Amino acid sequence: MRILALRPKGLVLPSIHASMVKAFQSLGVEVLDFPLPQEEKDYRNLKKVCRRGYDALFILDLGGDRNLILNFKELQLTIRIPWIVWFVDDPDGYRFPEAFAPEWTLIFCWDQAIAQKDFFWNGRPVTYLPLATDPSIFYQEKGNYDLFYSGGVFAGSTVHPNSFLVEVVKSAPGMEEDGRSIWLTYRDNFNQPLHELAWARLAQKGQFDIQTLRKDPLGLLWVKALVYQTGIVKRKEVVAKVIKSGGGVFGDEGWAKAVDKSLYQGRVKYGEELRKIYNRSSFALEVRQPQSRTGLSQRVFDASACRCPVIAEWSPELPNLFDSEREIIVFRNWAEVEESKERFKANYKDVQEKAEKARQRVLASHTYFHRADKILKIFHDYF
Repeated sequence: MRILALRPKGLVLPSIHASMVKAFQSLGVEVLDFPLPQEEKDYRNLKKVCRRGYDALFILDLGGDRNLILNFKELQLTIRIPWIVWFVDDPDGYRFPEAFAPEWTLIFCWDQAIAQKDFFWNGRPVTYLPLATDPSIFYQEKGNYDLFYSGGVFAGSTVHPNSFLVEVVKSAPGMEEDGRSIWLTYRDNFNQPLHELAWARLAQKGQFDIQTLRKDPLGLLWVKALVYQTGIVKRKEVVAKVIKSGGGVFGDEGWAKAVDKSLYQGRVKYGEELRKIYNRSSFALEVRQPQSRTGLSQRVFDASACRCPVIAEWSPELPNLFDSEREIIVFRNWAEVEESKERFKANYKDVQEKAEKARQRVLASHTYFHRADKILKIFHDYF
């Protein structure tokens, strides 16, 4: 089999892409690693290359490229080769399904709740495919190192890569107040469907029927922006509550105002730098992304591969991917955030045993090799 893999832009996507290329190759697939087209001449070159007998193209989130998103269906119908698209973000942000040609598309999605959504898609079923890690990048380092971050670490953003949602939050009257209000309800139980809380808030504000509002594109946009805003509030509040003295928070400058100035460590490059941090931390905190329904971020897989204990927000996906009692420390609401950290501090030996079991679980089931293998099996079922 021959795959043409389009190398995406971004901070983390290129690393996932490189790991998937290696995984496909280890499974005996011939892979051409091809840069994401930027100009018209690049698209012409891509079309020429595709005539050389490739069985499929592989891409993450359409490369995060707006120009490709706008022209994707036309490109598919011109090239006429199956596209394997793995969404590691919310597909709604990439004009799925209207911008995709059903006959030439095979879709995978990192978030189980999103994958099960009714997209009104008449193509092949969307397949749930959780994130993973690359054990050649994230692993337990040998040697005796000082536990530099005894207060734990969090690495992630305070913003969504979709700048359009950020602008909606800034321009919509009362959005920040609405986000704070939803958070006060949501924090009692993180299993509540956040999008439904946002729809209820919109209906309350406008005194409209929810079903009527769901058909309004502006209503949908408002809900997406409110979920984004509430998710950011949740992430900031939980991180500030858990990561204390001796810990470190890594990410964009938004953290400088959200946590104690002694905790903010600036940005960290995904890969080797992050591995070293996990190897020198007492634990890693997982707080799901605003665009997530149930999907686990890479923090769970990457930190576990380094044998770094994980304190994670509960998700319905956790029991399917880990033994949530024996491998991960979890919290389900605001009150349990503090309790989970106290459980961590109370029994260090038990925590280390959890970390080792989680590491073994990741190596056995949650590497990019496993994800590439599943993709190929499903591809051959359909093509």
